[in-house]
Amino acid sequence: MMRKTILALAATTLLGAGCATPTVSKPADAESAAAAIAAAEASRAAAAAVGYEWRDTAQMIADAKKAAEEKDFDKAVKLAGQAEQQGRAAVAQHKQQMEAVKAY
Repeated sequence: MMRKTILALAATTLLGAGCATPTVSKPADAESAAAAIAAAEASRAAAAAVGYEWRDTAQMIADAKKAAEEKDFDKAVKLAGQAEQQGRAAVAQHKQQMEAVKAY
């Protein structure tokens, strides 16, 4: 049972990472960085709401904000995307673990 949960979490994480990756090849700008940071914050808040926020997510968002302030928008978008993915994976982890508890 635990092995299935771990495999499902890994698959969800990999799929989420693919979805969070920008497909546009142009350089990021202030607007895209702000949108990425907002999405990361929403994802982190969803994870926190179910008590599953991961340790590094908030720091990644802070680092993304700092990069945006320094006008390193590509870095800001990359960090925010990673933080958003972590938030989504944390929510998926919560859901999977709650389903495992119900099945037990």
